Amino acid sequence: MPIQKNQMLRLTHFVGMLKENRYPNCFSFAKELRRWEDTKALKVSCSIKTIQRDIRVLKDEFNCPMAYDYLRKGYYLTHHGWNFSCPAILSEHEMIASVLGARIAEEIFPEPLKSDIRNAVDFQLASNNPDFLDKAFVNSLTLIPGLKISIDAEVFMNIFQCWQNHEAVNITYEDTDGKRSDRTMEPHALVYYDRSWYVKGFCLKRNQRRTFAIHRIIAASKSGKYFEPDEKIISRTTADNFLEYHRIENVKILCHKSIRSFLAAKPLHTEQVMEKVDAEHFSVHVPSVPEPEIIHWVLYQAGLAKVLAPLSLRKMIKTAAEKIMKEH
Repeated sequence: MPIQKNQMLRLTHFVGMLKENRYPNCFSFAKELRRWEDTKALKVSCSIKTIQRDIRVLKDEFNCPMAYDYLRKGYYLTHHGWNFSCPAILSEHEMIASVLGARIAEEIFPEPLKSDIRNAVDFQLASNNPDFLDKAFVNSLTLIPGLKISIDAEVFMNIFQCWQNHEAVNITYEDTDGKRSDRTMEPHALVYYDRSWYVKGFCLKRNQRRTFAIHRIIAASKSGKYFEPDEKIISRTTADNFLEYHRIENVKILCHKSIRSFLAAKPLHTEQVMEKVDAEHFSVHVPSVPEPEIIHWVLYQAGLAKVLAPLSLRKMIKTAAEKIMKEH
């Protein structure tokens, strides 16, 4: 028979009292639920008849080996080796959250992790009688993350487990020029950024903070060396500070009004400021931005964005544009 979440909370608490040899009965358990409701802010209190039905469910549905002790006026377990095993009962909101999480996981995690998440959610849903989740509902939730870079499943799982367990990982890394090197690094932060996975941490070979693109890691293995997570590295892993490229400060750009909504939706910095200049233009001030990112962005606007400052960035844009013109 289907079990509601509040009922599962009551059954779990009742079994806990049995395991602790507290000899609960209908009256004492009703009092316990009222106390539990006050301290835990949970709506679990119920009538004596409801508790009687719960006791029958434990006996009939879960084969709970309990009996009533007339001397102590309460129930006890006749076999303490029995375990109460039942999947968690979720509310409708929690089930929707699980479905959303699984769909996102399918798009951003590589195998075998995404299948593990998918299977776990499927098991939860099958055990929770989610009548509102029909096939049309699930299929109509569509995610289009764009083209993704392929990642070796074994490499990703070894890095993921080392990140989980705060264990340094041995890697063979191939840089953008195709040169390979062996490193041992502490994975302090695992990052999904712009459709790719990265690991940010401390490189023991270079003795400095480094960010590695996981799709460029050829091999990864556990080192057996453990570390304490560095809060400075973790706290600095944000959209504004993630990339380790050279950054250009105090960038000011004159933009055509047609790209204002685009820039508002995908800002160059979380603290960028946009101001109207005239009927056709607005300016944007960016406190700090990685050099390759801003050059690519300005060129992509095809003349709708003009760098006003700094002068060094204007020269970089001009040089890049001249190289493009020469090739075309």
